[in-house]
This record gives sequence, structure tokens and C-alpha cells, in this order.
Amino acid sequence: MGIRLGFCLGIFCASFSSHASEKNGAETLKFMLPRGVPLEVVWVPAGTFQMGRAPGEEGGNDREDPQHTVEITAGFWLGKYEVTKAQWSALINTTPWKGQEGVWYHPESPAVFVSWHDAKLFIEELNRHTARTFRLPSEAEREYATRAGTTTRFYWGEDVGYRQVGEYAWYKENTLDIGRGFAHPVGQKLPNPWGLYDMSGNAWEWCEDDFHENYTNAPRNGAPWRDTPRAAQRVGGGGAWDGFGHHLRSAGRRYGNFPTKKQDTVGFRVALVPLDGEGPAKSQFRPAEKP
Repeated sequence: MGIRLGFCLGIFCASFSSHASEKNGAETLKFMLPRGVPLEVVWVPAGTFQMGRAPGEEGGNDREDPQHTVEITAGFWLGKYEVTKAQWSALINTTPWKGQEGVWYHPESPAVFVSWHDAKLFIEELNRHTARTFRLPSEAEREYATRAGTTTRFYWGEDVGYRQVGEYAWYKENTLDIGRGFAHPVGQKLPNPWGLYDMSGNAWEWCEDDFHENYTNAPRNGAPWRDTPRAAQRVGGGGAWDGFGHHLRSAGRRYGNFPTKKQDTVGFRVALVPLDGEGPAKSQFRPAEKP
């Protein structure tokens, strides 16, 4: 049995579990939103990884070049799932997806038709509600968390023939092609090795960064890459329900979207800055050296 601790203060309630996922041992925190709606985050340890496509990677493109070493210097928490319609409605009390095409109204499906600015508004309200510091992940943090220590095309392996992708992700073949063209309830597919769900497919996810055509001169410390005007396009990661298999690769990048853009294929996931001493002890991921 693992250890479970919890505390509540006013509208803020959190719980910590040392084995929130029996299958993968994920360390989680849970926050209660209004109407009793939970929001869970999973611990992502500090470490280094190779960001971008590997040389000759099938399905890759030059937006993912050059592959480069990034050091995530501090662990952080990341949403176990994409932010859902139930979570959005509980905190913001709006339904921006209502009346739009390409939407399943299931409360546990991702909140879509939310712009980058909308995502930042949700985070502002979340910080007020919890008295914590949530934020959008950087593009580097999101790819690092997606890979979860793996170096293959997908976090489940190379999957050259795309035979396993349907077990881990919602994408064109198991949504649009069978007349179910919309984002599906979160957490129905298998998680990655760090206990994060839907890191590939379902909905593209807004990141903090400005969009750049490639990784030339990208930060090497995992920080958001913000160096263009306020109206610059922003990055989305992870692939979506209408994408082909190669769009769901861990290195996959979306074309930039303006921060006001709202679509049926775009949602977001939150990151959380840890408090001092928070998170598993000795949680440092050290990958094998690059050949």
C-alpha cells in the first residue's frame, strides 16, 4: 500500500498519492474545483532529453530540426489529462464549444474552441481558486513529458506500421473515419510511462511558446521560447483526433496558430509549479547518452 495524504482549506482541497496509478506508479496531486470537479496533476521529474525528430525519422519534417539536447532543470507537475469541459465550466462557467461543429458535449471530453488567451484566463482563475501557480507548459516541457524517458517515435515504440496507435490515441482512423469526428473523453486510452493520458492525439494542446519555423537557437533549458511580438503565433503540441498517425509522434509539431484562434481540434493541459520540497524524493530522470 502507498501513502496518501490530504488537506483542505476553504475552497482549496488537495490530495497526494504515492501510487495514484497502480499500473505506472505515477505521483499525483488532486485539486477540487467548484461543483466538486477534480483536476489531477502528475509529477514530471527533472532531467535531459533529445528534443526534435531523430535523423531520418519516418513521418518527420524540418520544423522538428535540429534535434538538440534540452535540460529540464526542475521537476514540475503536469495535468494528468487535457482540461475537460466539466473543469472549464466549473471554473469559468461558460461553454464556448456550444453550437459548434465537431464537438462531443461529453463533460469529460477536452475543452475545445478555447483560444490561447482563453487558456490563460482559465489558468488565472485556477490560480485564484487554488492559491497555487499553474501555467501553460513550454513546448520543450511538453515534449519531454510526452516522451517520458523514451527515445522512439512514439512513447509506445517505433510503431512503423501504426498498428498500436489506436491503443494509445484518438486520431483520424478511430474518430473521423468512422463518423465520430470529435475529441473523446479523456483517459480512455493507455497512458505513457509517466502516467499521463492523451499526450498524443485527441486535441492539440496550447503551449506557452511563440511559434518558430524550426529549433535553430531554441532554449536549451526547457523555458518557453518567447521572442516575437505580442500577436505572434503560438505553439500547439500532441496531435489531434483528425490527424494521421505520423502527426502523433513525440516530436510532432503543429503549425503555429494565432492566440485568438479557436478550433474543434485544440485544447490545453496545465502545468503546476511545485512548492518547496514538493514531489517525490530523488526524482531525477537520467536517459542513456545519445549515440
